[in-house]
This record gives sequence, C-alpha cells and structure tokens, in this order.
Amino acid sequence: MRVLLIQPPESQSVIGFNKFGCPEPLALEILAASLDGHDVRILDMRIDPNLEGTMRDFSPAVVGVTGYTPNVPQMLGVCEEVKQLDSRVTTLVGGYHATLCPDDFGVPHVDVIVVGEGEETLPELVGALERGGDLDEIAGLAFRRDGQWVFTPPRQLLADLDESPLPARQLTDAYRENYFFQFWSSPTPVETARGCPHNCRFCSVWVFHQRRCRFKSPERVVNELKRVRSNTAYFVDDNFLQSLRRAEKICHLTKEAGLRLRYWMQARSDSIVRRPDVVERWAEIGLSTVLVGFEKFREKELDDLRKRSSVETNEEAARILRANGVDIWGAFIVDPSWERSDFDALIEYVRRLKVSFPQFSVLTPLPGTEFFRDKLGELTTRNYELFDFLHSVLPTKLPARQFYGEMARLYSSTTMSFSDLKERIRSGRIQVSGLRRIKNLLAEVSNPEAYLRGLEGGRTGK
Repeated sequence: MRVLLIQPPESQSVIGFNKFGCPEPLALEILAASLDGHDVRILDMRIDPNLEGTMRDFSPAVVGVTGYTPNVPQMLGVCEEVKQLDSRVTTLVGGYHATLCPDDFGVPHVDVIVVGEGEETLPELVGALERGGDLDEIAGLAFRRDGQWVFTPPRQLLADLDESPLPARQLTDAYRENYFFQFWSSPTPVETARGCPHNCRFCSVWVFHQRRCRFKSPERVVNELKRVRSNTAYFVDDNFLQSLRRAEKICHLTKEAGLRLRYWMQARSDSIVRRPDVVERWAEIGLSTVLVGFEKFREKELDDLRKRSSVETNEEAARILRANGVDIWGAFIVDPSWERSDFDALIEYVRRLKVSFPQFSVLTPLPGTEFFRDKLGELTTRNYELFDFLHSVLPTKLPARQFYGEMARLYSSTTMSFSDLKERIRSGRIQVSGLRRIKNLLAEVSNPEAYLRGLEGGRTGK
C-alpha cells in the first residue's frame, strides 16, 4: 500500500522556535521504518511545499500528518488539501497534540487519529485498511463511523524500545542539506530514551508518556550512532542523563567503537551535579553542548513550576559544564506577569551564569496539561499558532509592545560576543553556515516588531 507521511509546513506569519532549526523528522522516519512491506514516502513541506505534485506522482492511499500544538492549523490544512486532491485517500493525524487533544481534529477531512505511539498502531492500521478489515480491534485509534467518533482501547506504551525500528533516514536524503539545528548543519537526531519521570507543570512530555521513562540499551544506541552520516549527533531525549549508569556505559562503548562525532544532549541540572565525572567523560569524546532547562532564577518560581530543582543546583551544573569546556544552552521561562525589573534581573543572571546560548520562552499552558486546564479561563487566544513559546497566550502585566520589547532585549543583551563566536568557529564547534543562520535568527528575535507582526498575523490567521 502506498503511504505518504508528511511533516507540515511552518506558519509564515508567526515568529516561533521553528526559527531556531529545521530538524530531521525523526518521528516520521521511525514510523516509515515500521511499515515494512509497504511503499512509503516522506514529504517535508517545510522544505518542499508541493503537495499537489507529490500526490499526483505518488498517488498514495493513506496520508499521515504529524506535528506539535503550533502546527495544528497546518496539519488540518494539509488534510483538507489532500481530500480536495483525492477524496478517496484515508487521512491520519498523530503526535503529541493529536493524542492529548483529539477533539481538535474532529473535522470531516480527518479520517483517523492515532492516539499515542505509532510504531505498532500504524502497521496494524495500514494493514487493516489494505484488507478492508475492521478498525475496532486496533488499540490506540479514533475513527469516524456513521458520523460519530469511535475510540478504541488505549495502546500500551512500547515496552522495549530496542524493538523500535531503525529510522528510515534514506527517505529524507533529498532534504538533508536543508536540515539544521541552531548552528549545526545537517545534524543527526538520535533517540535513546522516551519520557520523563518528573511532572513539571508546564510540560506535556510526562503526560504523553504517563510519567514513565523508557530506555534503549547502550548497545542499541551505539549501533545507531555508527549509522550517523553527519559529524554531529544530537540526542533528542528530554534528559539523556536520567540513567547515569546507562549514559556512562554508552560513553564507554562509543569510545571503544572509535566514533568521532560531536554530541549535543539535553540534561537536567540535578543529573549533571549528581555525576560530574560522566559529563567529563562525555566531554572527552566530543560533547560540545548541553541544553539545560534552568527555567527560573528564583526558588519560589522553580517551586511553582514543580521543577524539583534549585537555583544552587542550576548554578553548580553550569559551573561543571564550563569546567569541562561544554557550551551551555540555557533555557529560561518568562512569566507573562513580569515587569521590566524582572527582565533586568534575568539578563544579569544569564550573564553571571555565562550561558553560551540562552533561549527564552514565554510560560505557555500547553493543551492537554494540568496547567492548561488551570489557565483555560485566562487564555487570550485559542489560535494554536501563537502557542509557539515566543508569544504570550495569557494576559501580560506590561502592555504588549513593551512586553515584546523586553523579550527582544533579552536576546540582544545576552548574545555571545563576536570574539567568542570566532573562537568556536576556529575550534569547529560552530560552522560558518551556522553563524550566518544565528546572525539572521538573532536579528529577528531581537526585533520587537517581529513579535508584534507575528502576533497580528496569528490573530488574523494570515
């Protein structure tokens, strides 16, 4: 059966974190690999928007679309266009938002919603469609019957991640030179774990994964690393150091295999502090950057987010990374209730922490989370394009123009110096092409008008 999997286009009207990268669609590559025996293609509409041409040339029987909350309008738009081009096609949607908020896809041009992980559900679904079989027996689905939505029993999370197929990266080869993540060109995403055992108020990861963390074996991870075709691998796990013993074993096996790559990972500050020696060993084999969710610089605000960390731990983690020559990609959350003095304090803190690449997001109640339910009555918009972490969907204490002026000032006031950037280019930690992208990105996120244009575009749906 011919199956077309689609990464939808990004909104052209809203400035969002898509500006920071165009990553390889790993989730679609894994799903494609699960469809053994079927003719599968991936269309990345962020790069190639020619849906009509692809539909004409490939003539798929099934089209699946994925995305996060800000992508919902585009996901729906793709499904609608598919139906206009060929009404016989079965359209599917999946991903975080579709799982947590399936009602948002209850429209005539969406036929099936894949609820939860898809490696097992999708092959069963496509097989049933090919045979003309009943969908009732397939767990993890919502589908329309006689004008009503039918939900099948939940799909259990994949118990052994080593059973997840190796990504079908060959299906995105045509797009490879267009992929980037911040200052890395064509980096390779590698998944070694899923989920998180913590329950931060603002996060949807633990909700989707039922507050569980599942791991691939170190041997499986190194097998994937051996297949990396670029010089940079970035681990997409929410906390690569969740199991420090496993991270240590992966490091040992990677070194033993003689792999020469640069690595990027996400890690919690408390994991870093618990075993500084693990960070040191990874730095020895090529760890260049760690994304740390510092989030806040005041204890009470960390507690309010249920972060279960502390300012002291964050600062010690930053010290450990600096001591090992690892760049800090520090993530901070801006509260809509902030005044100018709060922005001043954050700028001072970021400078003191010597964060190499600061990232600032607006506290956003993501649909499907407890935080969203708590804040539902306060939302200023339900336009999902504006749930992009760079716009506030809650009332701001400052007037909008002033608030976004402060957001822009965060970036313009904490950008790495030109001499530091040159040093990183000389050492190979940043590519020249990456520097150009960062320059263009910073020009946008440091411009208050860019936020306001996006705000207006998002409101009007342009």
